[in-house]
Amino acid sequence: MFVLLFLVLLLIILLVSWLSFYLDKKHTNVRGPLPYPLIGNANSLFAIESTEFMNVLSRLEEKYDKTALIYLFSQRYILTSDPKFIEGIVSSAKLTDKGKSYYFMEPWLGEGLLTSSGPRWKAHRKFLTPAFHFNILHQFLPIFCKNATVLIKKLHNIAIKNCSTNLFPIIALAALDNVTESIMAVSFNAQGDSGSEFVKAVDAISTVISKRMWNPFLDLLFPLTSYKTKQDKALKILHGQTIKIIKARQEELKKMNISELVLHTKHGTKNKHTFLDLLLLAEVDGKKISDQWIREEVDTFLFEGHDTITSAITFCLYCLAQNQDIQEKVFQEQKNIFGHEFDRSPSSNDLQQMKYLEFVIKESLRLFPSVPIIQRKILEDTVINGMRIPKNTSIVLDLFNMQRDPRVYEDPLEFRPERFENTGRNPFTWLPFSAGPRNCIGQKFAMMEMKVTISEIIRNFIILPTGQVPILAAELILRTVNGVNLKIVPRL
Repeated sequence: MFVLLFLVLLLIILLVSWLSFYLDKKHTNVRGPLPYPLIGNANSLFAIESTEFMNVLSRLEEKYDKTALIYLFSQRYILTSDPKFIEGIVSSAKLTDKGKSYYFMEPWLGEGLLTSSGPRWKAHRKFLTPAFHFNILHQFLPIFCKNATVLIKKLHNIAIKNCSTNLFPIIALAALDNVTESIMAVSFNAQGDSGSEFVKAVDAISTVISKRMWNPFLDLLFPLTSYKTKQDKALKILHGQTIKIIKARQEELKKMNISELVLHTKHGTKNKHTFLDLLLLAEVDGKKISDQWIREEVDTFLFEGHDTITSAITFCLYCLAQNQDIQEKVFQEQKNIFGHEFDRSPSSNDLQQMKYLEFVIKESLRLFPSVPIIQRKILEDTVINGMRIPKNTSIVLDLFNMQRDPRVYEDPLEFRPERFENTGRNPFTWLPFSAGPRNCIGQKFAMMEMKVTISEIIRNFIILPTGQVPILAAELILRTVNGVNLKIVPRL
């Protein structure tokens, strides 16, 4: 009798769950695969590797004309690589709330600029924008040049060995030095530490968070798994480094007897303050910013300011290695700019003249966007591009597959930097820095750093392919599971 009652109860639960999905699907005209009772479509993501995630999205989007509805247990998601749909989301001043998956980043980044929403995000964005003013960025150029020089020396030592090298971790250390010394105004000489615990911790926590994002079964049991231990270990390292950076800058400010923001110089011109100094010295509503708020923003910008740029630079070098004719064009542009002073550091004017290099970077970011997907949460019933979207829907914007869509770009897998000579292109078909109200606050910072670093490398080395194709993995950023292995040869 007990078994019979259990089976009847289970059947009722399954029927209620199926009916719930059936009625919910009627609130939208977005098509998608049939959800199973209780689990929805979570079975399609169960146990898949990070290397398969983008392929799963691509197959769903292809089957349902670029936009598909799925359920992960009771949570409703819409996946899309449709440029018009994506434009409707990112260009909206209302649809700025981040999706549910960003919740998994909160143990690391808290409510920093990347993860926060609503009034808090607006206040943070307004407050931090002046830290990326052109005049501030101009002050960072000598830092980028200095660290590029250190990088070149390291690469020369590697080139002597005449072997294939995974450039990702090497570039990561240079990018980490750049972000700490510029917007944090603290030097830790990461390039002198080839076994950086910070970089390893970022890799580890990125893997854990991404697995939780697209494997709902793992999230149910997360506290009982080894992933929880791995995350705790990484957080201890990451937060520890952040606290060291904050304390180091506090000591510097104390030595300089600086205890408050000075808005104007003695000549009446407006002062431009660096990112970390804004956080440490400013007041909001008459109160100093809390230690937790400072740590969350520093964590956020350490992640975004080094990991995403590492991905962008490394994949750009990979593209140049695969396309020697384009690499030669970049080199010739450098020769035209630097002339007989080929060893000097670039000026701001030099960077502005690197037009072809900029096209190359943009084309590389089209094929290998550092952030392959982003997510938004719809808080009220909305219609976008003719699609009815119920409130409390998470929208997954698949930038990776959109930027490789043959209906958007002709011969999309061909590396063709000249695409970006055409200024008439729809700006919402290229979104490595997102767009609209939640566009990347540091995109000019990133472009300057990328130009300086790649310029130095191309002027000193020929980058050659090794025949190894990177196996892409969609984590918090675009990574590979087998590295980005290239050969570097010094120019004579």
